[in-house]
Amino acid sequence: MRSRSRRLFWAVLFIAAIALSWLWGTTRVAIESIQFDLGRIGESIYEAHARDGRWPARIADLEGTTYLNMPYRRSALEDGAFVVVWQEDLDPDPAANRDRVLAYDDGSLFARLGLVWGCWGDLRVARVDAERIAVLEQESVRR
Repeated sequence: MRSRSRRLFWAVLFIAAIALSWLWGTTRVAIESIQFDLGRIGESIYEAHARDGRWPARIADLEGTTYLNMPYRRSALEDGAFVVVWQEDLDPDPAANRDRVLAYDDGSLFARLGLVWGCWGDLRVARVDAERIAVLEQESVRR
């Protein structure tokens, strides 16, 4: 009987290890995909400014940029999967915008669980805390 319990324990442990491995791999791919999109959105904001001489104020202003040239990206913005924080007073030098959020994830399961990724003004992609998201959402309502 003891041998049977031990085999059952190892079988359950093995199955749990496989499940955790699958979950970790899937989660990692999803996070990398979100980070990729946010990085391209940030680059496209600066790209549109360099092309037009003004900061983009709506999705149509990003037309012809790296991000919208990729398939299915327009719908990700229109459906709110990613939120662009339209700003008129950015500096053309990304380093000067280090503390500004350009865009953030609002459509993933991670975002619903409070793990929000954002593209910052210096084009790094990093987590955005809940307080900052609340302020951004409040400011967008006022506009």
